[in-house]
Amino acid sequence: MKGIRLEVLRAGFKAAWAAKNYKAIIAIAQKIPEEALQEDEKLLLWYDQALTRTEAGA
Repeated sequence: MKGIRLEVLRAGFKAAWAAKNYKAIIAIAQKIPEEALQEDEKLLLWYDQALTRTEAGA
């Protein structure tokens, strides 16, 4: 993916989180470069929490 806009990713992750669509967060996070996640703590938090919730069967 070229030209990733972090504010757009944040908005998408926030909407997916509100809808409890954790699999969408994980799927998108796996498609973006690791650096994009690591440099934005909110994206990383939503991603980590989505992983935790899906592992817990929530």
